[in-house]
Amino acid sequence: MMKRLALGLLLLCAMPLQASQLTRDYQFQPLRGQEQQTLAHLEGQSAVLMFFEPECPWCVKQAAVLKKLHQLCPGHLQPVALGVNGNQLALKRALFRLNFPFEAYRAPMELVRDMGGIPATPILLLLDSKGQLIKGYRGLTGESELQAQLCPAA
Repeated sequence: MMKRLALGLLLLCAMPLQASQLTRDYQFQPLRGQEQQTLAHLEGQSAVLMFFEPECPWCVKQAAVLKKLHQLCPGHLQPVALGVNGNQLALKRALFRLNFPFEAYRAPMELVRDMGGIPATPILLLLDSKGQLIKGYRGLTGESELQAQLCPAA
């Protein structure tokens, strides 16, 4: 019951995102690079934005699920990590612990504000091939649930 309530609150907070094209409306600071950029290069495939923070053991487990899902659905989805609640060095260290071989950025403050904040991690935002929000999840989300949402043909 509490999990459903929390998910409902997350989705209500994400309502302003429904009108946003997440891949174009925000500037992202890479954790492995220098220049801010949009995520427009992800358009044409589904994307999974995973919010993580330092000292989050559930984020490590969620990253492992996303890596496996990426292998099960080749060419259909792109995992992306978005760090919150830490400075650049702490987020880079957390990213190393995640063993996340995909793109990673510091979450833009505007995005976090538009979501109504990040109450806990991991949080996943599923985007369609046009950069529009499909669904959001809070907490560890299983492989079968994500596979059904992102690559049902697999």
